[in-house]
Amino acid sequence: MNTVKSFLIIALLSMSSFVFSQSGWQVVTDSIPNFYLETIQMTSLNTGYACGSFINSSGSFFRTTNGGTNWLRTDYQNLSVDDIFFLNDMTGYVIGYTSSPFYPGKILMTMDGGLTWGRSDSVAYFNLFKIKFYDANTGFIAGKTGKAFVTTNGGTNWTDRSLIFTWNAPVDIWCLTADKWFLGDGQRLNVTTNQGFNWTSDYGIAANTFYFINGTTGFCGGVGSIYKTTNSGVSWIAIFTNDSTNSIGLQFTDNNTGYSVNWSPNRISKTTNGGYNWTFLPAISNMNFLCLSFVNNLTGFAAGYYGRIYKTTNGGSVFVSNISNKIPDRFELGQNYPNPFNQSTIFNLQCSMKSDVTVKVYDAAGREVQTLVNEMLEPGTYQVRFDGSGLSSGLFYYRMTVDGRQAAVKKMIMIK
Repeated sequence: MNTVKSFLIIALLSMSSFVFSQSGWQVVTDSIPNFYLETIQMTSLNTGYACGSFINSSGSFFRTTNGGTNWLRTDYQNLSVDDIFFLNDMTGYVIGYTSSPFYPGKILMTMDGGLTWGRSDSVAYFNLFKIKFYDANTGFIAGKTGKAFVTTNGGTNWTDRSLIFTWNAPVDIWCLTADKWFLGDGQRLNVTTNQGFNWTSDYGIAANTFYFINGTTGFCGGVGSIYKTTNSGVSWIAIFTNDSTNSIGLQFTDNNTGYSVNWSPNRISKTTNGGYNWTFLPAISNMNFLCLSFVNNLTGFAAGYYGRIYKTTNGGSVFVSNISNKIPDRFELGQNYPNPFNQSTIFNLQCSMKSDVTVKVYDAAGREVQTLVNEMLEPGTYQVRFDGSGLSSGLFYYRMTVDGRQAAVKKMIMIK
């Protein structure tokens, strides 16, 4: 038994090295000491924005127009940059605060992609945390302890809708309609249906972040659970529960594929079955992420500590890597090893000719839990990694199809 345990430990350590060396992400900015990027938003495949602050009240704004290859940085010596929201490639808003005793809360607007900024308005409150627009006219800003401001004329004027201690520190907001907004503060889910005049709170959902894929179906990431609604947020159902999951940023790229930034452990996780199962993507050294933004299922960005921005063009997964270009004489799906395994395991597959290859994992009931491979592969031998850290122990099957035809099925057992 001790021999088996030793083999398992050695195998897992070997796989850990594999994960770190092939994370699927590439850093595209330099490190900035004592700096934290809190928001990143890609408005198109080439154009995107990010913002953050130093430990003091100074902040910075970042802009790319070439798909994240280069980022132009603008520093503000007496203005924190706490959040941004862009309506399109050119028009956007920045919120923050200064040390001025008169108008500490600042709201800035740009109409040329951040090259120049004009002051949209100022509000006499210290902490402005989050900003979101429903359309070109209607927008909402949330601050600490129930502070809220609304615009209905594109940011020319902001109306104070502040309440007293309705929420703590907003983590995320979402404008579902011009009247209905959601706010998460890590302790409860807050909702208004009349542009912030009145709010109700659900203390049963420790909400942090939101993402709606249409007007009725949306997701809420919280402490220990991912929730889903199919009736515009009237009711929410916990579709995934894991005590180690604490989602602080959430985005879906289609009905099935979604990404989440998690805090403690600080990892990015992914779902390929509509949020019902989540798997941690390979870790990126000791990087601590605070936000993410995906353009499509494969191309995305994540940012956080030290001003680092990372880019992926394969969904951040690197579940499959080529280990030999020698042409095999047949298609073959290898048995995973180790088996049984603890959370992570690897296996090989062979392609004898260029083909559209898919490898999916299913639980014992036949439900799809993860897509490991879904791409055109050249002839060769490939190594595939399966990370089941977000799943319960049990029996799983993995199936390979080639050009739409089933080629092989294997089973594996995870024991945590």
